[in-house]
Amino acid sequence: MSKQTFIFNPEHDLCIANGDENFVPPRSAIGFANANTDLSEKLKRPNKQRRQIVPWGWNHSLKKRLINDGIDPAFLPSEEELQFIHIHSRREFALDVHSKLISDAPQVIGPDYRIVASSVSEIEAFISANGSAVLKSPLSGSGKGIRFIREKLSESDEGWCRRTLAKQGAVIVERRFEIIKECAMLFECHQEGIDFIGYSLFESRNGTYSKNILASNQEIESLIAEYIPLDTLIDIRKDLTAILAHTLVGHYEGFLGVDQIICQTDFPVFIPVSEINLRMTMGLIARNQYDYFG
Repeated sequence: MSKQTFIFNPEHDLCIANGDENFVPPRSAIGFANANTDLSEKLKRPNKQRRQIVPWGWNHSLKKRLINDGIDPAFLPSEEELQFIHIHSRREFALDVHSKLISDAPQVIGPDYRIVASSVSEIEAFISANGSAVLKSPLSGSGKGIRFIREKLSESDEGWCRRTLAKQGAVIVERRFEIIKECAMLFECHQEGIDFIGYSLFESRNGTYSKNILASNQEIESLIAEYIPLDTLIDIRKDLTAILAHTLVGHYEGFLGVDQIICQTDFPVFIPVSEINLRMTMGLIARNQYDYFG
């Protein structure tokens, strides 16, 4: 079995959003990574034996950095694989997967709670019809690229929208809900298919990740089932696995998480696909921590 080298590069989302292999992440992101893993020593002494490199997430910037540190490009993702990750890291992919999920359960919200806007007028029309909204850039780092709007766009909001439209071609506009719980389904994609790993239960503040709750898969599943029928949840899990396998297998190898939200409307409802992260997640770390170390 080949030796595995794990790379903690939490600046991944920022690199994906930028897209330039020469992008230099902020010092805060690099400092956070250096404080949590000894990356430099692992890269400066490449083993002659073939090793499997497992980063937090693959992007063009990391690949260039590894090549500069002497890693054989044959051990790294191809340009086609990196481009696939880049495209499917956009929030439109989550909306596309959501649109393929079919559920007649009244507790499950369909994909029409959000739109992909290509103009400021579309954004303004959505806000006018819904009273408030959440604006998201198609690509962004955790907590970045998200704006919460009430009633109308401010001058600052409109400027942000125009810049995002010019740079990324779209703005995701969502109805704003009162969040009850945030959770995720965790998967691993490999050449043979996709495996469901388990659940994650987490908290965020204004779109920024805050913490994970350590709990068993059964406990998290039971908690979610307090709001939607367990049979519905299991059907969603099976359908998600099949939809993701159809798109990802043969193009992506690694971990991914599908963020989900339980919201309060007239009654509790479930958003089965809020975000899709084609990378390692804190939920996967929490899952491993609980399952293997208690």
